[in-house]
Amino acid sequence: MPSLTPFQRTAADHARPTTVSAARPVSATARGTVLAEARTLIAPGGDHCALFSLVLAMRRRAEDHAGLVDEVHFSDEGNRVRIVSRWRSAEDLRAFVDQAHDDLLDYRAASGAFPTVERTLWWTAADTEVTAAEADRRSEHLRAHGPGPNAFTLGSPVPPPADRRVR
Repeated sequence: MPSLTPFQRTAADHARPTTVSAARPVSATARGTVLAEARTLIAPGGDHCALFSLVLAMRRRAEDHAGLVDEVHFSDEGNRVRIVSRWRSAEDLRAFVDQAHDDLLDYRAASGAFPTVERTLWWTAADTEVTAAEADRRSEHLRAHGPGPNAFTLGSPVPPPADRRVR
């Protein structure tokens, strides 16, 4: 799929978390777990316009991706944007990341640099709320202790837990 950067939303749409139609069941695996993702995009040099376009394109791409369960938190801090989402599996998230490569190339063409992307992942029960505060704690844990069952990355994946009562 080509880059989605040319498609724009209004500022009000940008600030609202995305919703996925109820037709998508949440049961990601036989164990009832989903992959939570806290993604922070940081604009080098503070180029908010280019970052804004990238974020819009990535949100639109995620909304159209069958592996997205939902977006549960969004914050825009100027040159830093935080998105917390839930995905059916690590494979679905990886497919999304691969598809978003064109959007990153468009960002680079517009700004002259790639954004910094920080991603923290963890497994959670499909029926458990994921909060921004939890995402912050998990990201801090990953930075302090490295990858493990509490927080990991796509480069250091952890399989879904066997027990439905996910940590």
